[in-house]
Amino acid sequence: MPPQTIDCKICGHAAAFAVAADLSVNCERVALPATGELIPYYHCAECGFTFTPAFDQWTPEQFRRRIYNEGYATVDHEFASVRPLRQAEDLARMIEPLKGKIRILDYGGGEGVFARRMTELGFATVSYDPLFQPEAALSGERFELIHCREVIEHAPDPRAFVADLLRHLADEGAVYLSTALQPEGIETHLLDWWYLAPRNGHISLFSKFSLARLWMEAGLEFGHFSEFVHLASRGQPACLPLLMERGGT
Repeated sequence: MPPQTIDCKICGHAAAFAVAADLSVNCERVALPATGELIPYYHCAECGFTFTPAFDQWTPEQFRRRIYNEGYATVDHEFASVRPLRQAEDLARMIEPLKGKIRILDYGGGEGVFARRMTELGFATVSYDPLFQPEAALSGERFELIHCREVIEHAPDPRAFVADLLRHLADEGAVYLSTALQPEGIETHLLDWWYLAPRNGHISLFSKFSLARLWMEAGLEFGHFSEFVHLASRGQPACLPLLMERGGT
């Protein structure tokens, strides 16, 4: 049996055991064979963060072998190309006046499809992903704009994730990110929420408050365009007014 409470990874308060989901549970709700491996999720009543410690000790190789393997497309059919291509077209429209003027980092960029398309559209873009591109180490460059869409929910340690990302953000910089926020009252029926999906590697599930707290405690301004799209920033980068005006897609 899992412990009844563990420390919340965002605020440190006691988070109570909420549900256990078979490792096969996925966002698409594809009926995969049950693995018998139950993944415990905890919910913090203080900040609303929901998370599992089950993957905390996994190595990158374990993630590649058991989550982001040849079967991943079955549980996220847009991952390989549909989503990154759509996101590239959307971002290019938002920041079109900055074409050729800034360099962009796609943090958690998978196999680099987004960055290649952005480059084709005239925006110098670098892709970094420790799981899919472990050989593509960054050289210490800091970027005015970091694109980080549907990545943070895959992080076992959200604070370490943000700290690492911020090493690559310029003093005047913005992070354009997305992750689904928990609907109100979801803690009573978490297994019904499509975003709770261990097979997709969804480890960290945020409330509006817990996501804002995470970034603001790291020293950034933070706001929500919607229940899915968010913006963190420091200083006054040139991309900020464009993102604030056009970023809610």
